[in-house]
Amino acid sequence: MTDPNPLFTVTKGNPTDTEIAALTAVLSTLAAEARSGSDSVRNLWGRREMPHRDTVFNPNAFRNVSFY
Repeated sequence: MTDPNPLFTVTKGNPTDTEIAALTAVLSTLAAEARSGSDSVRNLWGRREMPHRDTVFNPNAFRNVSFY
């Protein structure tokens, strides 16, 4: 029996049953975690508001590094 609301559909390519099973397992786990509302730690390293974005580039910072 086919589910009327599938988790995902394959629109291109020819995946094997094993590949579809692996993808289903990963997406099901992610969907369950999203529904549970668990407080997971997010990596916010790349956000513009972070202090490391305010540093000025220093071209002399690596003056003593020798390149091969």
